Amino acid sequence: MQRIAFTMQVKEGCQAEYVRRHESVWPEVLHDMERAGMAKMSIFMKGRELFVYMEVADYAEAIRILARCPKSVRWEQQMASMLESDTGQPYDSAHPYPQGLPEVFSWEADGA
Repeated sequence: MQRIAFTMQVKEGCQAEYVRRHESVWPEVLHDMERAGMAKMSIFMKGRELFVYMEVADYAEAIRILARCPKSVRWEQQMASMLESDTGQPYDSAHPYPQGLPEVFSWEADGA
């Protein structure tokens, strides 16, 4: 299982709408994520900054699968108007999953 993390930003003034939409993610999108091999995903938010963490069987393959799922593609298109890259560049809904951050440390307690 791969652990993947990346950062993004919500556009100024879109924070509440971003949170609202994630309170009711479309069930089809969640199903697509599971079918693509994603086991966990968390999004943390501080101000406009987003930190995304996921555990996935094969990140590259998951991206390919989700790119062929109509509901997931539509979800990303609808989110595009309120997102930008971590450097402030426009969000590309056709490539919503950037290269992950390099992992420099990981630890789990015995039995975890």
